[in-house]
Amino acid sequence: MSRAARDAAPGARRTPGRRAPHGARAARALATALAAAAALACAGGARAGEAPADSALLRWLGASADSTEAWFGLSAARGDTAGLDSALAHALLHPGARPRRRLPVTLAPQAGFTRVDGPTYGGLLALGRAGERGGRLEGRLAYASGPNHWLGGAAWTRTVRRGERRWTLDLWAGRRTDGMDREFADVRLAQVRALLSGSDTRRYLRREGFTATLERAAPAWRASASFRDLAESPRAVTATWNLLDRVPVVTGNLPAASARVHELAYALGVRLPRVPVTLEAHHATSGDALGSDLEYRRTRLTAGADLSLGRAASLVPQVVYGRLSGAPAPQAAFYLGGSRTLRSVEGSSLGGTGLALARVDLIGTGDLLAALRIPHPAAFPVHGALFAGAGAVWGPDPYGGRTRPGLDWPHREEWRGEYGFSLMWRPGVPDPAGFLRMSIAWPAGRVHEGARLSVTWARGLDLLRPFED
Repeated sequence: MSRAARDAAPGARRTPGRRAPHGARAARALATALAAAAALACAGGARAGEAPADSALLRWLGASADSTEAWFGLSAARGDTAGLDSALAHALLHPGARPRRRLPVTLAPQAGFTRVDGPTYGGLLALGRAGERGGRLEGRLAYASGPNHWLGGAAWTRTVRRGERRWTLDLWAGRRTDGMDREFADVRLAQVRALLSGSDTRRYLRREGFTATLERAAPAWRASASFRDLAESPRAVTATWNLLDRVPVVTGNLPAASARVHELAYALGVRLPRVPVTLEAHHATSGDALGSDLEYRRTRLTAGADLSLGRAASLVPQVVYGRLSGAPAPQAAFYLGGSRTLRSVEGSSLGGTGLALARVDLIGTGDLLAALRIPHPAAFPVHGALFAGAGAVWGPDPYGGRTRPGLDWPHREEWRGEYGFSLMWRPGVPDPAGFLRMSIAWPAGRVHEGARLSVTWARGLDLLRPFED
């Protein structure tokens, strides 16, 4: 073995005091540097050229991608970009052009039940959208099996938007059954009550003719004007049965005045800046100048607020004042009672030519069941609410009772008060801000009656028409 080999072997003993010459060490350092530079140059060339074969990691990732597409199909497939360049070129050559969309068609059956029409069977056909050119055309047809009459009509709605502002035109012509109370003419929930247990308290009339409404709306205000040419007539009760076989709460029906009504109506709603207060004003006029059989002037003023009390609750006060002058026809009167006015009074059981109402609700924002540690699904949060109110009507009674004293304001003895609590659930449909509300109310003051239970669907500010946000 040579001496150099012995010196390089592990554990070999080196002879002390003998070192390589300085020139040899420099030569070895230079050779090492040149070798490192050559290796780096070769690595750079490999990176700049073709990629090496897939590593084990890359092969595993590729296999995973293939299995994902095999398991999930089209939902995991890569996007197809064919035609995007052509679509972009067409859009640049035709600025402002809108793609053609199919005309939406809605066809649905409909059914209902009231004590004046009995069971009704029919359907709905709608074409188009209100916000598109051509608007939305809707037709309804139903057979009322109680009086053996056909109901229905056609409606057309067109909405034009300019930013946050919009114009809306609504036209309707046909024949329908409406509620006597003009403020709450929607009878869908009343039909459910009538069919299930006979607890419907609405009074009804027949309207046949034409209506038109033009509205201008913005985020903070809205204004509308409407005209109606309607033949109004009374309806007789034809069905007093219900599924639970109970005696109906109301077995008769308040007869409307038979008349051809031509009416002009105006409405204005305003949301005040910086404060959560909403104001509304409605005015309707009918008379000989319009060729109407009825002569009256009807005004209704409403104010409401939604005041946050931190994260715990909201305070919702509302006030209403209404006044009717001229012929006191039942279909133009003001009514008191029910879940939208005084819950301790039977629905629409009090009427007159004047109305004053004040109501306040304290609505909790937390989940009442969770606070009481009651197990329940997260999709069913229940809110609690306390409420109190007072209201009165005055003037000639549309039911034929005594004329209640008062001209522009009711006498003190005509006021009725109440207090109570509610359980409220917000399902999110059909109205995201609506509640299914079950309330129990007790009368306050000189009226000695028992508690009254009511179930309704409403918003917190239920005496005001909501703004479109």
